[in-house]
Amino acid sequence: MPSRITVVRTSVIALLIAVLYRYWLVTPVLHYLSIGKWRLVAIVVAGGIGYVTSLLRLPTLTLVCASVAGLLLGGTWAAWQAPNDVPISVSGAFASHLESFWRQIIILTVATTVGGFCCARLVKNHRPTPG
Repeated sequence: MPSRITVVRTSVIALLIAVLYRYWLVTPVLHYLSIGKWRLVAIVVAGGIGYVTSLLRLPTLTLVCASVAGLLLGGTWAAWQAPNDVPISVSGAFASHLESFWRQIIILTVATTVGGFCCARLVKNHRPTPG
């Protein structure tokens, strides 16, 4: 059973990822950057989030769950608030986003996990010497 602090930290990470991902989807920077460069920015940010959040000593599986939850929440939020000719339900927004962006969700989840795993290994291997 996870502790209360683990649940709170995981929820905060998921919300942070959701907000960043939503703004990544709706920010009109493609006037200035190519799609490839914008994806690279997202991958670097996802890896950075994984790196920083692993300093909270959360298990890797927890980080993966927070990443997926945040990406799904942020994508649904963006799709739900996008201008539409007809009203769209939350479940419709979820399905629409998942259908269109499932590859991005996988790539960004892997980037977050790799960043977190690398940081965890560095922290684990770097033990201060008694002096």
